Amino acid sequence: MNYGLILAGGVGQRMRNSGMPKQFLEVFQKPIIIYTLEKFEKCTDIDRTVVVCNASWTEYMEGLLRKYQLTKVIAVVPGGKDRQSSIRSGIRSIRKDGAKETDIVVVHDGVRPLVECAIISENVRVAQQYGCAMTVKPAIESVCICENDEAEFENFKKRDNTYRLTAPQTFRLGILTDTLQKTSDITEPIPILDPAMGYAYLGNPVHLVKENNNNIKITTPEDYYILKAMLELEENRYVFGL
Repeated sequence: MNYGLILAGGVGQRMRNSGMPKQFLEVFQKPIIIYTLEKFEKCTDIDRTVVVCNASWTEYMEGLLRKYQLTKVIAVVPGGKDRQSSIRSGIRSIRKDGAKETDIVVVHDGVRPLVECAIISENVRVAQQYGCAMTVKPAIESVCICENDEAEFENFKKRDNTYRLTAPQTFRLGILTDTLQKTSDITEPIPILDPAMGYAYLGNPVHLVKENNNNIKITTPEDYYILKAMLELEENRYVFGL
């Protein structure tokens, strides 16, 4: 069984809106979270989906699921204080559904609605083979990594070997559970921000799924307008065969 675990627990403080979480903001009369869930609904490699939502908005989320008839979603559960605790909340729901340790869990941000179905499927395939998968996008600009305001030659990194982390990240259920348990309190040398980072911290190789599309995370008002333009472009390509 392959599960989608959609994280939609944010409050959208950087969106500077009237108080509605960013995942519920509408673009062309449809909430951002619905665009995301529709990708998982259409993906044939996803069997069931769990949504982790801000506790104050679970009823609203459930209403959207009924309105848009998203049949793969089996539960809407409240999130936690951070990303890791929200994932654990989703895992508990998945286990209640009877999932096995070898079942696949695709962890994705609710505010990344432009993810391609092919990327979701490739995550599933790689995780089935290796136990984990992490979606990345190759850097298109040169990168410099340094700890102060001065850069030396070794701080410049080869662009061909540099990637930005996007989403989803995908694991066998047992590996994901074990990783979260063993890295929950790690803050040094850096905080563990997501399961793939935790899995690597434990000494395991993280297998990459490389993408080149505009799988952006909607965080700021500028991102909102970029999303609107990208959705309009997708619609024009479909209508005019571009």
